[in-house]
Amino acid sequence: SGGAPLTIYFPAVDDSRAPRSRMTVPPHGSYGLPDLGPEATAVLRAAACCIEIHKRLHMFDTGVDDVRLCLHIGVGCGEVAILQVGGAVPPETHVPRFEYIIAGHPIEQISIAEPLAKNGETCLSPQAWDKVNNCVVEDTSRPLDNPSFHLLLKLDEQKFTFPTVKYSAMERDTRHESQFKMSELNVIRRYIPSAVFKQIEGGTLTYVNEMRDISTIFISGSGVDVSADAGALVAQDLMSS
Repeated sequence: SGGAPLTIYFPAVDDSRAPRSRMTVPPHGSYGLPDLGPEATAVLRAAACCIEIHKRLHMFDTGVDDVRLCLHIGVGCGEVAILQVGGAVPPETHVPRFEYIIAGHPIEQISIAEPLAKNGETCLSPQAWDKVNNCVVEDTSRPLDNPSFHLLLKLDEQKFTFPTVKYSAMERDTRHESQFKMSELNVIRRYIPSAVFKQIEGGTLTYVNEMRDISTIFISGSGVDVSADAGALVAQDLMSS
């Protein structure tokens, strides 16, 4: 029982203009079908990723005390704000520690969609569903408490498949051009816990994956819109205090 959240961000960019893009095949990867546009393509890629994650990781055997990994996923769509907050120096190091926060309507949508999904399921917000309802197949095996949200069953494989969606995204991926290099490790260490950074620095990163008994405190705040200027200042005060 228990778990931890993971947020994956799919940027909505016009991949039809990517330098390595083959104009005969749209960014979604299916020849002969019209381009969906940046937002719909991003949601399609997210949906394909969710389906593949469940295939590979649902009831995944960790090999530790019969612990198995299960996931339930929520998908949202829209504009987000990304903040860098913090700057305080923790007691175990001399390096200021920062965190980043993603805020906006998609995060609010996910906060509703994720609890609606059971283990092994993916739930899409109405905004995300509107972008891909002609690209995927809905799971109607059970009703949801919020009927405007939708469970994802699979891609419409007469139009799209995971390998073609994945390959097309990889072909147009330019993130390597802006990746941090090892020579810039001191820049990114402000985002990395000191225990993990020491493993990177010492070349023993493999040992970071050890199982640990920990206690986690989740703090929920309300009434603050961190995507607004005033809310961003509140987030900075909270993180620094």
